[in-house]
Amino acid sequence: MIILNVLLASVISVTGFTPGFQPPSCGIGAETAGGGVRAFSMGGVSAGVPDSAMISGANPAASAWAVNTGLSWGTKVRETDDTAWSGASAFPDISVIMPLPLRLQFSAFLSNRSRINAEDSIVFDGGSGTVNWTGGSGESYLGLTTRASDHLSFSVGGKCFFGSAMGDASTSPDDPGTVMPVASDYRDDLSFSPSWGMFIGTFMNTEFLSAGVSIVTDRSGNMEIQRDYMGNSSADSTLKYSIPGELYAGVSARIHPRFIVGVDYYARKALHLLGSTTEEGSYIASGLEYSAGLGFHLRGGYRTIDGLWRDGGSRFSGGIGYDIAGGKASFDIGASYETWGSDLSETVVFASIRTSENWLGR
Repeated sequence: MIILNVLLASVISVTGFTPGFQPPSCGIGAETAGGGVRAFSMGGVSAGVPDSAMISGANPAASAWAVNTGLSWGTKVRETDDTAWSGASAFPDISVIMPLPLRLQFSAFLSNRSRINAEDSIVFDGGSGTVNWTGGSGESYLGLTTRASDHLSFSVGGKCFFGSAMGDASTSPDDPGTVMPVASDYRDDLSFSPSWGMFIGTFMNTEFLSAGVSIVTDRSGNMEIQRDYMGNSSADSTLKYSIPGELYAGVSARIHPRFIVGVDYYARKALHLLGSTTEEGSYIASGLEYSAGLGFHLRGGYRTIDGLWRDGGSRFSGGIGYDIAGGKASFDIGASYETWGSDLSETVVFASIRTSENWLGR
């Protein structure tokens, strides 16, 4: 990551628009929870699991003990019944972590959040037509982490939501003998300006037990709508939008020097956007990782959702990682199978590569 919301299919009037602006029926698209391939393979467990190699998208404070500067790149492919994704791959997940002097650490990530792909009918006074929507949303993070002691860390930074979509519409009059008041073809460009919220977290790391919690505050910004009609005419409008805060919490135990088990909890308030509501909800994820030796790591997990974008969703996942040159680089791959509703399902494959270097000579 993660449906962000299901927008009303009815026409939403915006001053200067004829026909009135109608948002995509799939909303901003089917949401995917953020985080790297390790967390993905472990069912989504990340907030309470120490990560000495890369940033945790759920709780950056969990990565405070990384000693190498690292860069990772990953991408997902899908086979899904969710028409918003339509099997397409979004832009890559990219993250960087950079240890600094004085026990500080800079970290950042960029990942896809949702994808829009919808063909909708539009009806208005005097005519009707269709509009084809494509686009999506993403999120990013920039922040610092500090190790307050050998066992405790804190992180503070900003988490940003942004997105855009393009709707190509073709309309025709109900009465072919009349003249349409506007051109028959137009394009709506929908843009969510970057909206930042504070992302703070803390993490406790001991030899056997670890735990962490993080909070993202509410984020608000402008939603800009620009319409271009066939020819030179156009119309613009700006509306406000808001993304609710998020809570991540997790705990993990190293029950054997090579074996970690963990549980994560995520919750979000209700999302109100363009007159539609995605109900509040939460998910619980459980996962494990076994270091099999020779650089190999085996992972598995399970996640269940109550409310949110896929109420009743149940997902199984697993994966394998391979460290190269003692951890200076790695290749990871994971796969998941999720079901929701009566007969809907999705299969996702997530692959990632990572490279690192010890710039500080630790």
